[in-house]
Amino acid sequence: MRKYKYIWLPALLALYFSFMTVHFGLDLIRTGEKIRFWTTVGAETAVLIALVFFLKKRERLREEREKDIADKENCRSKS
Repeated sequence: MRKYKYIWLPALLALYFSFMTVHFGLDLIRTGEKIRFWTTVGAETAVLIALVFFLKKRERLREEREKDIADKENCRSKS
């Protein structure tokens, strides 16, 4: 489960952002604040994309660190 955090965490946030956009966004559109609505949607999308890349990089670095630790332990046991 931890390994796929870069998938399920942004998906949950996207669901939350979608609900909030529908809930508050319709009021913004009705009052004529279309630029504010689209700016908010764009900012939410940018946050989600950045989160995916950040979490993927973090997972890759964690796997590399665990592999290095395992390699060092194997070298010590062979000596």
